[in-house]
This record gives sequence, C-alpha cells and structure tokens, in this order.
Amino acid sequence: MEYKNFEEWAVKWMQDKKDYVKESTYANYSVVMTNHLLPAFKKYKLHDITNTIVQEQVLLWMKTGKINKKGGLSEKTVKDMIVVLKNCLRDWSEYDSQSYEEIHIKYPSKVKAAKNHTLSREEMRYMIEKIFAEGNCETLGYAISLYTGMRIGEICALQWKDIDLGNRLLYVNKTLQRIYIKDFYGNSISKIIIASPKSQKSVREIPICNSLYKLFEKLICQDPDNYVITGSKNFIEPRAYRKHYEAFLKRNNIRHINFHGLRHTFATSCIESGADCKVVSELLGHASVNTTLNLYVHPRLEDKRACVELI
Repeated sequence: MEYKNFEEWAVKWMQDKKDYVKESTYANYSVVMTNHLLPAFKKYKLHDITNTIVQEQVLLWMKTGKINKKGGLSEKTVKDMIVVLKNCLRDWSEYDSQSYEEIHIKYPSKVKAAKNHTLSREEMRYMIEKIFAEGNCETLGYAISLYTGMRIGEICALQWKDIDLGNRLLYVNKTLQRIYIKDFYGNSISKIIIASPKSQKSVREIPICNSLYKLFEKLICQDPDNYVITGSKNFIEPRAYRKHYEAFLKRNNIRHINFHGLRHTFATSCIESGADCKVVSELLGHASVNTTLNLYVHPRLEDKRACVELI
C-alpha cells in the first residue's frame, strides 16, 4: 500500500513502532504525535512536508506551542519532537521507496539566563550533615544521588539485592517511571513501569564510597526485594519522591535545587577533584564523554577565581 497522507502513515508508523521500541519510548512517541505532530501536519500530503513547512511550524511551536496556548515550547522539547518527525518521514521514504527531503532546522538564538545547577561545597557538606542527622531510607536516596550521580528513576527502582556491601558495589540495571500513552481517539492511560535504564551504557556498576557505605550499613534491610528508599516492597514514584525531597530542603533551610541538580553536583565535584572525564561519564551512564562535559559539568565561582589567579 502506498501512503500519501501524513495522518494515514502516522497511524501505520505508530502501530509498527509498538513492537520494536521500549514501552517508555513508545509512550513518548504517542504524546508527541497526538499533541503536536498530527495537529500540525495531518492536513498535508507526505510529499508536501518540506523543510520550509517544518521550519515555520518550529517557530510557531516555540512561540505558542503549549497545549493551553499560553507560551511556547522549549528548544529541547521541539528538538525531541523533530527527531520523531524525521524518523517517521524517513521510515515512510523507505517503506514506499519515495524520495525524502532531509529536514534541517534552525533554532532562534536566545540569551539563556544563568542557572545554578549545583550545590556549592559548603551547601553539599551541610546537606550531607542533615541527611546523616535524619538517617532514614527516604533521605538515603538524596545521599545516593550526591555520591553516585544516579538518576531519580534509577534510585526509585533500586532494591537491596542491587547493593553488594561486601564488594562495596552498587548495580544499576533498571529504572522506574510513570509513562503516558495516548491514542488517536483522544484516550490516554498513565501507568508505572520498571524497565531497563535509559540506554545500554546506563547499565553499570558504581563503587560505594565510605560515607555512603556508612549509611547503607546503618539502614541495611535483610529482605533483598525491598526497595532501598522506602524500606519495604512498596516503591515510590519519582514525582512523589521529588515532593519529599523539596520538603526536606525546606525544613532544613537548604537553597532550592531540583533533584537532578544533585546529579550535576556529583559530576562537577568529580571533575573538579581531578577525576578522569571518561570515568565520570561511565559512572553517570552516558554514551558520550561530550554529554558529561557539555551538560553536567558546571565550574563553580571559587574555581573560576582560582583559575584567573594562575595567570
């Protein structure tokens, strides 16, 4: 069958993808397709979706792309959407043996506000002090992120069977997340899944440092199937765990930094302490060292001062 209309092909493409990608990936495709790509391109024939058409749509999304029309989508969100569109069109060209004009998008240059993604050394020491003072399973998760750089979904999925205190190793082999799947009829479902981590590189083993070892030793559970940050067979999902974390920051008068900032703090601290970039990249579960350097390493002001003083 030859497909000419974008909507017809999109339905076929989504049905095929369901059997070949992770459930979480399919959920992301379904949201992008039903919320953004179909509304924008369903009236077009596939041959009519040119670079110019897509470029105009990108600018529109970045101005008024939110579902409620109150503001635009972030550049990262739009870039992720374009990846899905490109994959969809590329697969169509192969399926129907059609020529395909490769899409090359330009994004508006913006002056980005400076963000403090990491804790200072003093803030980190103070947070660790409060974690040890409270000394429970919930706060243990914050220490795990600070001392290993694990993602919040990986921490929520962590069970005591994944921790080898004898060899002081922690095994990352799964992640917990809530996914949202939408169909072409406006129906949507939400559910929790525990699946393999983000990528092949994300399956890894991380050495346990002395400070984290002391916390594990204090809170160790004899049932290997219990979840580490709940101390029971019941897990907590990332959305709820973030709320617990924010409450912890508030009651201890710690400057607000989002949970992912603890991962940034770990990476930055490792690099600034002289750790090899490749080693840090593997600890974080990144596929590329460039990802580590570009996204997760933020020189602190005191290190910038030290640098200019070297001249």
